[in-house]
Amino acid sequence: LASTLGTHTEDVAAIGDALDTISVRPDFMILISPVITLGEHAHQGSVNNLLGDQPSKDLIQLYSNELQVTDHTPPAFIVHAQDDPVVPYLNSLLFFQALTEHGVVASLHIFPQGQHAIALRNNPGDTNYWTQLCEAWLQLMGFI
Repeated sequence: LASTLGTHTEDVAAIGDALDTISVRPDFMILISPVITLGEHAHQGSVNNLLGDQPSKDLIQLYSNELQVTDHTPPAFIVHAQDDPVVPYLNSLLFFQALTEHGVVASLHIFPQGQHAIALRNNPGDTNYWTQLCEAWLQLMGFI
């Protein structure tokens, strides 16, 4: 959902109240094992939960966030495990590619192990370093 907020800020903001003039665009995104695409490399459970059992191709395209990246999409720090059995790491690659094509600053880290629980930092090897990398990126970008 975090990447959806970063790529659909106008949709989220326009609900017809006094707050419509306030930007809901996040300054940055930290995406860990993100569901990005609802197309070929989708996590089917996420597709079903968000769009139902038989979504139209238009809905799939609209909510495939790699297809919604613009020059105004916020910078992103992305972490994924290559061995993630739940959400294919190609989701992160697709998003990173789209960000790069639009000139959006992004940092992508694919670890060989960590599965879908990579965010918990309880895996062996170098997976635990993602938080240090993230902190360094936040400092480099001037967010902290």
